[in-house]
Amino acid sequence: MRAFAQLHAHAEEMTEVFEHAQRRAVEQGEPVLASYSMRIAPLDLLALFGSVDQPGAECLFWRAPEDDKSLFGWGVAAELSSAGTQRFASVDAQWRHWLQSAVIHGPLAPSVCGGFRFDHQVKASPAWQGFGDASLWLMTLLLVRDGADCWLVCQQRVAPSDAARCCCEHVLKEWNTLMDRYVSGAPSTAARQHTRDQSLPRACWESKVAHALDVLRDTALNKVVLAREVVSEFSRPISAGRTLAALAINDPTAYLFAFRRNHACFIGASPERLVKLHNGHLQTLALAGTARRDPCPEQDAQLAQTLLDCQKNQHEHAVVVQIIQRDLAPWVRPLHVPPAPHIKRLSRVQHLATLIEGALRPQSSLLDMVAVLHPTPAVGGHERGQALEHIRQFEGFDRGWYAAPLGWLDAHGNGEFIVGLRSALLNGNQARLFAGCGIVEHSDPASEYDETCIKLAGMRAALQV
Repeated sequence: MRAFAQLHAHAEEMTEVFEHAQRRAVEQGEPVLASYSMRIAPLDLLALFGSVDQPGAECLFWRAPEDDKSLFGWGVAAELSSAGTQRFASVDAQWRHWLQSAVIHGPLAPSVCGGFRFDHQVKASPAWQGFGDASLWLMTLLLVRDGADCWLVCQQRVAPSDAARCCCEHVLKEWNTLMDRYVSGAPSTAARQHTRDQSLPRACWESKVAHALDVLRDTALNKVVLAREVVSEFSRPISAGRTLAALAINDPTAYLFAFRRNHACFIGASPERLVKLHNGHLQTLALAGTARRDPCPEQDAQLAQTLLDCQKNQHEHAVVVQIIQRDLAPWVRPLHVPPAPHIKRLSRVQHLATLIEGALRPQSSLLDMVAVLHPTPAVGGHERGQALEHIRQFEGFDRGWYAAPLGWLDAHGNGEFIVGLRSALLNGNQARLFAGCGIVEHSDPASEYDETCIKLAGMRAALQV
């Protein structure tokens, strides 16, 4: 409650910031970005999301476990959007344009949060309505938790005709709505039962893998990632907040995310960072090669060693590392690449992982790097163009934001995007779950199907809570 009470004391000062932005908007003849940030008492942002999320809400949650950093957004003030081949560059240019005239007050810079479709050339299915080719939201209220510290950033795009006091009143109204929902808590719900699954039969999916192996033998394509979709139905509506909380418990080392658009919410616990930029230093993670976990420590360690020794998985991982290294070389110098991968452990699977990092060249941006890296060979294949064309022809469903870049970007150019894996699209009583595998020369269709089952298991368990 202390955190909520603080904002009203800042109303006059916030109004002055909006007045400054309004005057600048009149001079320029277009809306001006204005932000007002302040430190607040610490809040559990995951619990906040669980308390206030509901169909139709405009909210999001994002957490990076390594940095102990989380974001919660409420209410959309404005959107950066684009479509087509140049969508990354387009939203980047829009963001830079906004920042040229921005009025920024307080310790934290304004930020936008959102994501991109995996493949803009695939027609969007109705299930992904609202999840655009490129869509980054400027949230009216953005709460940032960094370790023990917590901040609130109030953000608006102030038009020439806007009244500054009305802008402030709108922010306070959104804050009061958020406060009311938080204090009331999430409504209690009766237990829900899983009623049925709809998915491509195992034999059909394995035949897609077998066909991909034929293509690999007969063409220059070296790897293609094939995913499958499982539509699970339940007796009652699914709570995104409860599901996300269960994912957090089951996979404390994973990135957590939840992006609500209209009545659908895309959530997940991803193991994979696409790219992070902080003060000019870039980091990305090559992630490819998978084995299951085992509750027995000795057996689990043996599975990890087998993964490290497996020629097929080592080759698959090495290809990913080499391509990322090649793609980043013109942009990042010096580029540091460890000589061998390490094991990244999640609750049900473990992966071969390699941290790649270095200094980004001046005048380059985080979204430049998102465009360079997406899709990585770990979620698309190699060569990229051939792999994407194979996915379009034979995978059989719209990935939407699955396996796509999700994250945030601030006014200083810092930010982080992850890959939307171990994820599900929730809508009412229905959940669409996604999992994929990298198909290379020595892949076995039955083993690849089993791997997707292991990857789906974490989300399946969370949905039962």
